[in-house]
Amino acid sequence: MNQETNHGTHGHESHIHEVPSNIVEEIQTEWNVSPATIKPKQESEIFLSVKNNGKNIISFSAVHEKQMHILIISHDLSIFQHLHPNYDGEGKFNVKTTFPKAGKYKIFADFLPEGSAQQLAKYDLIVEGEEQDDTVNFDKELKKQVDDLMFELKFDNLAVKQHVLMTFTVTDSKGNEITDLEPYLGSAGHVVIVSEKMDEFLHVHPKDEAAKGPDVEYMTTFPISGKYKIWGQFKYFGKLYTVPFVINVPGK
Repeated sequence: MNQETNHGTHGHESHIHEVPSNIVEEIQTEWNVSPATIKPKQESEIFLSVKNNGKNIISFSAVHEKQMHILIISHDLSIFQHLHPNYDGEGKFNVKTTFPKAGKYKIFADFLPEGSAQQLAKYDLIVEGEEQDDTVNFDKELKKQVDDLMFELKFDNLAVKQHVLMTFTVTDSKGNEITDLEPYLGSAGHVVIVSEKMDEFLHVHPKDEAAKGPDVEYMTTFPISGKYKIWGQFKYFGKLYTVPFVINVPGK
């Protein structure tokens, strides 16, 4: 069992900000997994309870239609899952999943207790077996096809500690612009960004939540230089598309 919660704000420019330690310590998270020893491709269950000064928090505000977002990312950044746990009441959540391969994973829980600020809890987990880590290579071209759609990623000025405009452009495989993206969890698209060591986490939402394409714009700030992996998630004709990119954010 592990307890670790960071206090933060999320939105168009979304990452974790420091606040006084006495506030951080008010919110605690307790994690458990079943079975205790997890193997690849085995159904597992994650349990999370949220407390305030030792007492269960019972009320959570929905953020983009859900009371909690769970992001599971492998340490080599090759595995990404965006899940929405069941709320059992009394501050207790649970979600079932399978881990595709052995190795280390970090789990992020993003939630908003009523009357508090946005929270980010983190939990480290090991899936037993022989690790076969993938190499995290930069994308030479920020254009990628996922099934029948093409996604292109552009930045106005990619730099550390500056406001950055990030734009996804969506077309079909023939280059025709997609102008009827569907809301995914009440938004034009969701973007999760982590640094190579997963010490920086950004959960970003569009400038225009009602955008339908071909462009979906985001504002964000990269707190440190280095390698980041970006996952954009978009919905089209009832299907969820997840597109990954690996970028390098240069220092000043």
